[in-house]
Amino acid sequence: MTSNIREKRKARKSNSPIMSNEEVYSSLGLDTTVGPDTDELDEIKTKYVKRKRLRPLVDSEYDYTTMAKKHSIENTPQQLGNYRQAMEFLAHITLSKNENNDKIVDRLKDLIYSYPNVDISSFVNKHNAMLYSWIIQNLVRIYGEKYLGTVYVLGGGIGILPAMLLDTRLRFENIRSLDLNGTCKFLADELMSTEILDNWRFKADTQDIFKVDYISNKFRTKLPDGTISKEFEEVPGVVINANISYIKESTDWYKMIPDTRRLILVGESVGSKEKETDVPRPYASSKQFNEAFPMTFVQYTGVITVDDKQFFMKIGLK
Repeated sequence: MTSNIREKRKARKSNSPIMSNEEVYSSLGLDTTVGPDTDELDEIKTKYVKRKRLRPLVDSEYDYTTMAKKHSIENTPQQLGNYRQAMEFLAHITLSKNENNDKIVDRLKDLIYSYPNVDISSFVNKHNAMLYSWIIQNLVRIYGEKYLGTVYVLGGGIGILPAMLLDTRLRFENIRSLDLNGTCKFLADELMSTEILDNWRFKADTQDIFKVDYISNKFRTKLPDGTISKEFEEVPGVVINANISYIKESTDWYKMIPDTRRLILVGESVGSKEKETDVPRPYASSKQFNEAFPMTFVQYTGVITVDDKQFFMKIGLK
């Protein structure tokens, strides 16, 4: 066996030098010119789609019929971009231990398939995957099997954080996602269409967070047919505000929260790479953030770094 290997090596060394592709084609009498000539290339126009990352949705009033038609228009480049965003998001989330925690995959898949003509990149991305996973992990760790009642998610966007809450074993009555953007309400309701049919276990609305009664809120919302639902009262047992740095009057808003209400607050710093920031109230440190929102009972405080920015979280009873 050894002699055969040596003989093969000698044979390879004795062969002629390796020929280039052009030389091989020429020896076989083949034309190496493939494709159009220079003049033809100049006539070809390159077409590409430039996709802006994290582009916010344009503010709009909720109108189900108009939005369903507009967002369902075929738009393959945008749809492919949304699928890529979903893959990035799913690659960076940390799911809690629950046999049903893969529903977020089907929710995103169905939403992107049904509504290809809307950009979801400002909600479905690596940044939010890491931030929301951090929130969910600590909520599950702190509250476990405790009954939480009704959960209000403020600035809920298209409902990604509420969707992740639904995939946990946390015990709650229902979830409300509030965002002033009507497109967010439309997409959030479509994302959780099954839970809406389940006696409104989930429902999105465009209610102003400064007009919410956090003691006992009178909830009503515009329905897909344009009518307003019947008003009913509910107590926000848990209030989640993961966008408090975007509230200019955050101190005034905090005063509206009754004592002993369960709160999850998230603020952020200015990124080290940012020359200008659109964050109205960034926080320089965890200490500054915690002092801005005093609580009677603190259950968790922490910091997470996502890319070049820090996020501060505080969980407890006001």
